[in-house]
Amino acid sequence: MSERDLLRSAQLGDTRAFEALAEPCEKMVWGVCWKMMQNRQDAEDAAQTAMLKAWEKIGTFTGNAAFSTWLYRIAVTTCMDALRRRNVRDAASVDALSESGFDIPSPDPLPPEQLEQKERKERLLSALALLADEQRLPLLRFYMDGKSYEEIAEESCLPLGTVKSRISRGRIQLKKILNDMETEGTNNGSVRHIFTKGGHGNDLE
Repeated sequence: MSERDLLRSAQLGDTRAFEALAEPCEKMVWGVCWKMMQNRQDAEDAAQTAMLKAWEKIGTFTGNAAFSTWLYRIAVTTCMDALRRRNVRDAASVDALSESGFDIPSPDPLPPEQLEQKERKERLLSALALLADEQRLPLLRFYMDGKSYEEIAEESCLPLGTVKSRISRGRIQLKKILNDMETEGTNNGSVRHIFTKGGHGNDLE
């Protein structure tokens, strides 16, 4: 059965068709949840919840993007919701953002520095949560997953220029949110430099 046929059957209520459709994406969903939750139990819970949500919402999938991209969006949203509910009580809950350039290398930091890093990560997560999906998702794909513009465009069924524009606007909007936090009395200047990719200087400046 082709993916289109599986999707049609799944939208008609065929659970086996949905399982066949989702199975190739399980590793991707787990990877997203693990990177964002950084806790095996929480990642497993988020992955299961994401799959359940995908099944419940399969009827809303229009096919305007790849099924894997649609499922990725659900996984990210599920993790963001879980992290907000947990209120980011532990720095490990956002340590996923330190992968692929989301953190500032700090070998053997002193406890005050660890606390500062935790607070910066929490602010970054809060700022990311305020972005629209169309900006946050390609931004995470680019920085957290290391995807190229071309790969994101192909997965999302979007023109390359649109992907570049959304990532650029997302970075600008994220910088504005962080600046607003600073204006409100939060010293988060260091957060802007968290968004680097591969050491090539793709930061919020």
